[in-house]
Amino acid sequence: MKRQTSFAVNLLQTLTLIGLFGAVGSLPAHAFDPRTIEEGQASPDEAFRFGAQAYKFGNKSTAVQALTYAAHNGHMASQWKLGRMYEEGDGVVKDPSQAFDLFNGIVRRYGDAQPGSVEARYVSNAIVKLSAFVRSGIKGKLDPNPGKARDFLQYAASYFRDPDAQYHLAMSYLDKSDGKIEPKMAARWLSKAARKGHIGAQLELGELLLEGSILPQQPVNGLKWLTIARMLDATNPEVLDRQEAAFALADDSTRKKAVSLANEWLDNE
Repeated sequence: MKRQTSFAVNLLQTLTLIGLFGAVGSLPAHAFDPRTIEEGQASPDEAFRFGAQAYKFGNKSTAVQALTYAAHNGHMASQWKLGRMYEEGDGVVKDPSQAFDLFNGIVRRYGDAQPGSVEARYVSNAIVKLSAFVRSGIKGKLDPNPGKARDFLQYAASYFRDPDAQYHLAMSYLDKSDGKIEPKMAARWLSKAARKGHIGAQLELGELLLEGSILPQQPVNGLKWLTIARMLDATNPEVLDRQEAAFALADDSTRKKAVSLANEWLDNE
């Protein structure tokens, strides 16, 4: 646990040193009227539920007001949801800087949350989001820094053992813009994420093993992972297209072995 805690401390120190901590109090002010909940005595939880309900029914302006109220009062799920909304321009003007500050506030407060806890899921995803911003940079706020971006993913992938962080970390090792690619490291993290049911990792690992261009070719295992992805996400057009294309090119023996291994893997999960 001491080693894990030191990872969190180092991450927080790194963020501080490169100026990544914006105050949660810098969130934009919205005219949320808490009187809509229990005569003006709204708790952060109540405001979050109100905002989530408004969002569900398409009233995004009201949702933003309620979520901002809750976020100002330290409600982590509200901070995370608002971050997603500002990141995507969903119900608000797209604003990477605001999204960054919201995700950053979550990591600053909960960066050493216990793995497996409710907080850990939000923190790990927030770190993945921060990593993307750090990698690409934010005009007028943050210079691109791929090395630091990978450090963040490494922390979420190792400490929180988050499959999405593991997947993005693996993909960073395949990104030529970072310099020399590292196939073995990519395969290691893709395998970890794939075994946890991450569809994207299963697809990437499957195709890498089928192609054999940067990893030793393993047609059966490659098709196995693509087939598992299809079994887990049969309604996803991209998954169907990629698995069917690989299946069509495989010989009959490879198909039978891959399907058998896929079924065996699913039975043991």
